[in-house]
Amino acid sequence: MNTQSNKERMGKSIIIFLGMVFLLAGGGMLAGQFFGVTMTGPVFMFLFALGFLGMVFWSKKNWWAIIPGGIFSSGGLAAALDILIPHSKVTGPVFLFLLAATFIAFAVPSKRNWWAIIPAGFFASVGLVVALDILIPHEAYPSLPGTVTWGFYTCVLFLGLATTFGVLWLLRKILPTSWAIYPAAGFLTMAVLFIIEGAHFSEYWLDTMLLVFGLVLLLAVLTRKGTTAGPQIPKVRA
Repeated sequence: MNTQSNKERMGKSIIIFLGMVFLLAGGGMLAGQFFGVTMTGPVFMFLFALGFLGMVFWSKKNWWAIIPGGIFSSGGLAAALDILIPHSKVTGPVFLFLLAATFIAFAVPSKRNWWAIIPAGFFASVGLVVALDILIPHEAYPSLPGTVTWGFYTCVLFLGLATTFGVLWLLRKILPTSWAIYPAAGFLTMAVLFIIEGAHFSEYWLDTMLLVFGLVLLLAVLTRKGTTAGPQIPKVRA
């Protein structure tokens, strides 16, 4: 019985593989004929996305496939916009926000996928920074040779990351994320120091980061005694 079942699965896998090969080849050739060679790349990405998303709709056990499906969808749409609307500035934010939406969609159905909130928050924060820089251009802060150049909206990035870990900390009653208060506090402190230091942040960024990391580590150690005696973290269930 098991042998027959394995043969059936193998047969389905081979058929799916061949179907994807033919679909990609045919779709790429048609895209080249109707839209030009430049559209071949986006079409390939969309077809890959279609294949992974098809796995998701086929069975909920394949929910992991939503991540590569979303990545290929985001890349295909960004590439298509860049071709159809040359010199468009919306490509970057669209790509980043779609990536954030992909990880959020992966995290929502199951508590086991809570970790996906972190990359979702990261991509959303970076996308917001890029969008703000496009909508409200601002000269980058001057930096000394050999130092990192930090843009005007770096504080927005830090605030976005602080919010991401802050959300995780607020969910600590149902998720094992009580630790998230420390990176949330660290990024919030970085945002405040960036606002205070202003243009000089590009000169003191390393000193500032070391100071913040040191304070966060000390905070973690000093508050650990109080948390170890507290209630146990509930186990996460799907």
